[in-house]
Amino acid sequence: AALLVACAAQPQPEPVRTQRQAITLNQGARAAFERGDLARARQLYEQALAADTSIENADGIALNALSLAQVHQLLGEPDAAQRYLDRLLEDSVPPIPSARKAEAAARKSQLALNAGHAATADQWAETGLVLCANACAAQAALLNLRARTALARADASAALEWAARALSAAQGESGGVERANALRASGLARLALGDQPAALQALEQALALDRALALPQRIYSDLMLLGRAHAALGEREAARGYFRRALAVADALKDTEGARAAQAALDQE
Repeated sequence: AALLVACAAQPQPEPVRTQRQAITLNQGARAAFERGDLARARQLYEQALAADTSIENADGIALNALSLAQVHQLLGEPDAAQRYLDRLLEDSVPPIPSARKAEAAARKSQLALNAGHAATADQWAETGLVLCANACAAQAALLNLRARTALARADASAALEWAARALSAAQGESGGVERANALRASGLARLALGDQPAALQALEQALALDRALALPQRIYSDLMLLGRAHAALGEREAARGYFRRALAVADALKDTEGARAAQAALDQE
C-alpha cells in the first residue's frame, strides 16, 4: 500500500503536464470563441500554441495556428491571419501533417476569395487538394472553394461540376456545412445556366440544412438568394416572402447592414 501511495504521488513528467495545459488552454479558447469573446480566444489560443510549440506537438501547433488565423480573420486582421497560415505551410520543425496543411491552404483560399482575388483563391484551393491527397477533412471545403472561384469567373458549368464533387465528398454528420455550401453553389450555377427549377430546389435544400444546423447568418444568405431567384422569375410575392424572412433574421441578429439589404430588396418588389 505504501508503494502504491508513493507511486501515486509521483509528479507527472513535464511534457505530460505541458500537453494537459495546452489542451485546457485550447478548450478555454474555444469556449471564448463560441461566446463571441474573440480577444480572449486569441489570448488563450496564443498560450496554447506556445505550450504545444515547447513540446513539439505538431498537430496541436497546427490546430491552434488555424484557430488563430480564423480569429484574426473575424477581427478584420487578414495580414495576421496570413502569417499563421504561412507558418503552417512552410517547411518547419516539427513537420506539420499534410492534412493540416490542406486546411491552411483552404483558409488561404478563403481569404483570397474574400479579397476579390479569385485566381489566387483557385491556386490555393488546388494546392490544398494536392496536400489532401483525396482523403482529408478539408476535401469538401476545398472542392467548394473551387466551385466558388468558378462562379467568381462566371464559369457556371465548372462550378456545377466542382459543387457535385463537393457534395459527394461531404458525407456524415460533420459534412453538413459543406453539403449546404455545395448545394448553394450548385443553385447559383444552375441559376446562371437558366435552370431555375433545379436551382430553386438546390437553394431550398441548402436552407433546410442550414436551419437544421442552426446557422443564422447562412440562413439569412439562403433566404436572400431565394428571394432574388424568385424575383428574377417574376414571382414577386414569393420573393417578398423570402425577403421579409431575411429581414426578420437580420433584425434578430442585430445585423444592420443585412437588414438594410433585405429592406432594399423588399422596396424593389
